[in-house]
Amino acid sequence: MKYLLILFVIISFQLYPYELRLHFARANIYDNTLYANVYIGNDMNFYSNIKRYLDNGIITIFNFRVNLFKENLILDDSIKDAHFYRRMYYDFFTKEYAIYNSLTMAETRNTNFYELIRNTSQINRVEIINTTNLDVNSRYYFKTRLSIQFENAYPYLNAFFNMITPLQYRIKWLKSNNFYLNELS
Repeated sequence: MKYLLILFVIISFQLYPYELRLHFARANIYDNTLYANVYIGNDMNFYSNIKRYLDNGIITIFNFRVNLFKENLILDDSIKDAHFYRRMYYDFFTKEYAIYNSLTMAETRNTNFYELIRNTSQINRVEIINTTNLDVNSRYYFKTRLSIQFENAYPYLNAFFNMITPLQYRIKWLKSNNFYLNELS
């Protein structure tokens, strides 16, 4: 039993190589609407692994979540959640990598995977909330999260990927610095 536990720990450490991070870049207010800019902060080994999945016909979905919180004395209030995703796949007919953006409903294509990633890793102007509903004297902060999901044409492989994804990719919440609304105007 002791050897099985040691073997499980060794395998678990090898399956946890990637930590998914969605970094907060900055926030701004335009026409009484609060916007956030975020970017994906992963290394090239992570993207090489994703490229290998795409080359084998597996669809990869990046799920983004940006939460706005109001800072209180005891518990912080969640004001607004923004959810969006990017669906990435390899088109075998045109031999191009494609990313579908749920915010703009547009598809970006390129034959060079790393150039496509470089051009789409920064996400600007994510609409959060109308600022007339917010208190100017309160302190706010953002929490960001990136998760990943894999899809395949075969249902039994979808179940396999859904089981192994939490073992291979660790989701990490990142918190921004506190700010007042008048600092952004």
